[in-house]
Amino acid sequence: MEKLTKTARVIDVFAKILFIFCIVAICMLIVANIFTVVAVSLPVDDLPKGLSMVFDLNDSSFVVFENGQLMITKQQLAIYIISASLTEAILVVIMMIGIKLVRRIMIPMKEGRPFEEGISDIIKKFGHFVLAATVIGGFIHFLLDTVFIAIGAEPEPLPVSISVEGIFAALVIYLISYIFRYGEELQKQADETL
Repeated sequence: MEKLTKTARVIDVFAKILFIFCIVAICMLIVANIFTVVAVSLPVDDLPKGLSMVFDLNDSSFVVFENGQLMITKQQLAIYIISASLTEAILVVIMMIGIKLVRRIMIPMKEGRPFEEGISDIIKKFGHFVLAATVIGGFIHFLLDTVFIAIGAEPEPLPVSISVEGIFAALVIYLISYIFRYGEELQKQADETL
């Protein structure tokens, strides 16, 4: 039991650090967007001659500035910034929700009570979350590709794909939730006999 509590504490600390990292990532995203908006709003003559900026997202690269020259229209850049920022923000929020669920699962395990009543329901919710995040991720990728094609940043559409690994992980988590439900029933019976 001691190994379980120790491992649960380590996972909980790692989840806290990852949650803080997500908050920092959102702040960095905001700062990067402000920098880009300020750079684009400057008159072309005021841009530094050596300024080069390339956006890389997934399999796409998008040249914005090259040697101080704006390589796209400001409208294309605004559409790109808005769509990329929303996509990244949604993905970070999804990650933060997942981290919160993992931390809820770890609470009774840190105290040495892995089969506390209700933990199987939280694990099942985590399975729902993984499945939903997999589908949402594929949908967001499709929308982002559509935006990139519309503004000319990507020449042809990439195939829409939903992660098979995500679906498999959700199924495994569902199975684990049933194992924990059985453990909860055994724990309840053991408590009643005492």
